[in-house]
Amino acid sequence: MRASNIVCGVVAVLFMALLAGCAEPVARSAPELDLAADVTSDTMGLPEFVATGEPFDPVADPLMDAEPEPLDLFDADRAMVHVRALADGVGNRPAGSEAEREAAAYIADQLVSWGYTPRFEEFPLPNGLTSLNVVAERPGTSDTRFVLGGHFDTKSPSPGANDNGTGVGVVLEIARLLSESDPVATIEFAFFGSEERIDADPDHHHYGSRARVAAMSAQDMQATAGMISVDMIGWGPDFHVRTMRKGPQSLSDDLLAYAREREIACTFKLDPGSTGWSDHEAYELAGIPAAWVEWRDDPTYHTVGDTAAHVRVDRVDVAGELVWGYVQGLDAERLAGL
Repeated sequence: MRASNIVCGVVAVLFMALLAGCAEPVARSAPELDLAADVTSDTMGLPEFVATGEPFDPVADPLMDAEPEPLDLFDADRAMVHVRALADGVGNRPAGSEAEREAAAYIADQLVSWGYTPRFEEFPLPNGLTSLNVVAERPGTSDTRFVLGGHFDTKSPSPGANDNGTGVGVVLEIARLLSESDPVATIEFAFFGSEERIDADPDHHHYGSRARVAAMSAQDMQATAGMISVDMIGWGPDFHVRTMRKGPQSLSDDLLAYAREREIACTFKLDPGSTGWSDHEAYELAGIPAAWVEWRDDPTYHTVGDTAAHVRVDRVDVAGELVWGYVQGLDAERLAGL
């Protein structure tokens, strides 16, 4: 099991105190982006930020007061609570913005409520702003790791319900389900900032996942059996597992085989982007088996129409069942096959 590069002890009182105030993200110059060197946090592992206005309160959602499903069943309705929190409660969340940090606070708060100890990993952007990832893990019974990831930033002016509140909602719901489990692999939940392009340069994106991979040691790489990026899984007629075909295809192949076993209609579709179209890119190019799960095409992509009301809950359910079922089945044999 790899050691956390940034360790923090988060207790409820300290965490809620952190959320009580608010400050603008501090811009800083970063003429050359060295992600490996620039992943930082303070001694407590907590960024200096607070949210403006009245934050979304998940307790006010009637679903949060309802009796939860048993901890072996994926619940798409609970995932949708997080979609609404991000899209309706926070709204547009550009890279390096105060709203992006408010979304990070919401994600971390949910993880704390299930007993996790999330950490924040900050990194600079070439425009002088600072973004961050939220990372937590469920320890396994072996030294093997497996990553579930999704980005929480948005492309302006979109409120980002499907892109990518749905991916965050699914990963959070799986974190809830695993909170009382003992998986074989340590499951890392990685919520990435700054996935979207920050300017006209087609390579100026995926800063959070690139920072996460750049911070991994050779030992970390060796211990990581695979990574799934859950991105845009709330709308569209076609369900795909996607890679760039520039790295190991073992996870993609195994996910598709698992889908066939469970009679889930899912096919492979190439990610043709020169630098990839989701956060699997950095992992795949580093030689880690990685795959992107997506429903497509969504006509509201990157527009103000990407609202929670637009999201198809049945699509979220199919994607969530696939990823959750696959993670549940990650025994020693399956992990060794990756």
